[in-house]
Amino acid sequence: MDKMISKECIHCNRCKKNCDFLKKYDLDLMAFEEREDLAYNCFMCGKCKIVCPKDIDGREIAQKLRDETVKKNNGKLSDKGYGGIVFEKKNYIFKNYKSAVKSEKENEVNTAIFTGCNFLSYTPNTANKLIEIMDENEIGVIFDCCGKPIYELGLKDDAEKIIEKINKNLKEKNISRLIMVCPNCYYYLKGKLDVEMIDIYTLLNDLGIGKKLDREALMFRPCPDRETEELLEKITPFMIDGKIEKLNEQCCGAGGCASVKEAEVSKGFRIDIKSQAKDEKVYTYCSTCTGFFKSEGVNIKHVLSEILDVDEKNTGNSLMNRLKYKFYRK
Repeated sequence: MDKMISKECIHCNRCKKNCDFLKKYDLDLMAFEEREDLAYNCFMCGKCKIVCPKDIDGREIAQKLRDETVKKNNGKLSDKGYGGIVFEKKNYIFKNYKSAVKSEKENEVNTAIFTGCNFLSYTPNTANKLIEIMDENEIGVIFDCCGKPIYELGLKDDAEKIIEKINKNLKEKNISRLIMVCPNCYYYLKGKLDVEMIDIYTLLNDLGIGKKLDREALMFRPCPDRETEELLEKITPFMIDGKIEKLNEQCCGAGGCASVKEAEVSKGFRIDIKSQAKDEKVYTYCSTCTGFFKSEGVNIKHVLSEILDVDEKNTGNSLMNRLKYKFYRK
C-alpha cells in the first residue's frame, strides 16, 4: 500500500462529527484509510477536508482505496450495482457532437457549450432554453459525459480514454473554448482539456442575459464548489444585493456513487436539508442535486432555471431526456 494519506491525523474527530458516513461506522479519516471494504461507501463530498485542521482529504482516501480494489481485480470492478453507470458512461452512449460547430469560417474561434449528462436529465426545459440562447449567439452544443463517475469508481484507464476522446473530438471540430454548465464537469475537466473553459454564469453575465432572483437565496452549494466557492462567486451578480444564505450541507446523496451501498445515509442528507429549509425554496447550481432533492419533496430550483425563467415542474423521464439529445442536430 502507498504511504498513508492520513498520516498527520490528530484524531480530533472533526471529520466524524461532520460526516454521516464516518459517524455511522465510528471512523476518523485514519481509520477509514484502513477499511478497503468501505471504499465505495464514501460520498466523496469533501466536507471532511473543509473541517480537518490538517487538511486531510477523505476523497483522496476513498479514491486510493477504490483504485487499489480495481487493481487487485485486474482492472475491473469487483462490487455489483454499478453496471448501468459503466454501460452508459464508459463510452457515453448518448454522445453527440453534430451541433458542436456554428461557424465553418477558417481561423474562427469556435465556442461550444458542454452540457454534461444530468443537466439534460433533471432540467431538460432549462437545457432547451439554454441551447436556444447559445444558438442565437452562434455557440455550438456538445452532449457528452466528462467521465468523472468512471474515474471515481476506480476505472482510471477508462477515464483517461474518455479524456483523450473528448480532446480528440474538440480538436477535430476546431473547438477552442467550452462553456461549462455542470460544476462536476467544470472541476473534473479543469486542467485536463486542451481548450479554454469558462462557466455558464460568466457567459450569461457578459451577454447581459438572465434575471436577478427576487429575494435572498437559500443556497445548497454542490460538493465540488464548496471548498473554493469559485462558481458561487460567479452566480452572485444574479442575486439581489449579492445576498446568499448558505445551508449546512454535506451532499445531496448522489456523490461518489455511494448511494448504491448507503441508501439510508443518502436519503438522510436530503431529509436534513428539507428540515433546514422549512419549506422555503432552496436554490442550487447542480442538476444532480436538483433531481435528487426534488425526489425527496424539497422545494428546490436550479439557479439557471430561475434566472432564465424556466418552469421545470414536468421534466419527464431522466433516461429519455438524455436519449433525445443523442439525435439533436441544428
